[in-house]
Amino acid sequence: MKDWKGNSKSTFSTLGATSHSENEREKDDYYATSPIAVHELMKVEKFSKTIWEPAVGGGHIADVLKEYGHNVICSDIVNRGYPGTVIKNFFEYSQNDNDIITNPPYKWAAEFTEHALDISSGGGKSRFITAGAVP
Repeated sequence: MKDWKGNSKSTFSTLGATSHSENEREKDDYYATSPIAVHELMKVEKFSKTIWEPAVGGGHIADVLKEYGHNVICSDIVNRGYPGTVIKNFFEYSQNDNDIITNPPYKWAAEFTEHALDISSGGGKSRFITAGAVP
């Protein structure tokens, strides 16, 4: 299981982000999210009791949400071993009634956002956290 190994180039690097890299990108654009990002989000936002994490990966976001007492529905396109994960492509879902917090694959970030808005019933919030990892 991949763990968060941040460095000075990766933590919260959202402005000026680039897909240029000396190395190959991770398979399926998987980059773990620092738990600090989720803790910071929880300081400024309130969410419903149940939250959906549709790109759960190793559970870095889900674990923090559970610390705050939330029920977390976990899904991902790939099984990375996080307990309770439903293996299903986010784009195959057609309805959502929950708040969404996730770190979508960078190459699909815009599509994730559009799809979340399309399938949500109107009451839920969608928040996307970038891992800011630069491979």
